[in-house]
Amino acid sequence: MKKKYTEDNIQALEAGEHVRMRPKMYFEKCFSENSLDSLPFEVLCHAFDEYFDGNCNEIELTIWKNSFSLKYNAGMPLSVRYEDLTNAEIIMTKIGACSNLKKHLAVGQEFCSLGMATINFASEKCKLTTVWQNQKGTFEFENGKLKAKNIESSESKSSWTEIIVEPNKLLFENLEFTSKGIKEKANEINKRLTDLNLVIIDKIK
Repeated sequence: MKKKYTEDNIQALEAGEHVRMRPKMYFEKCFSENSLDSLPFEVLCHAFDEYFDGNCNEIELTIWKNSFSLKYNAGMPLSVRYEDLTNAEIIMTKIGACSNLKKHLAVGQEFCSLGMATINFASEKCKLTTVWQNQKGTFEFENGKLKAKNIESSESKSSWTEIIVEPNKLLFENLEFTSKGIKEKANEINKRLTDLNLVIIDKIK
């Protein structure tokens, strides 16, 4: 007997909810490696895109047991693209945008299998701060939803971006970052992108 569905029990899931309901599907690599070590390198896809444009050559990755922060010397665009959303917000909240907005599509294909939005949706908290073309934007998210936004003028002569991510402990169960795994992945990147200085600050205890 076929089950009948009505409008009341047909649920249209938001993208973020879809990610949170199926973490093992979206984050298969994390669960197969039994660690969170691959996440920071997915978030670095914008930095890698800027690297190939000659705009980014320094990345600082700080790792704790259950969170990480990234800082690199390139800004994320704060220009409004559509629906009053800046490019930075679109990258952080629209699945697929991170890859599709790349200047170098090969970077999206190789380094952006998940995208920033997917990781943002699976994070308890995420904070993006970026300086771009004399503007400073600060965006704070909880479970992928924007909670605070501020864009102001900046006198900084240099562009930079900082992203702080705290993955959701319930979604990732007992997975943590490991010093060994992070350093191995960083060494691979440094060998491939020879003009990039990727520094790891290990605060795992």
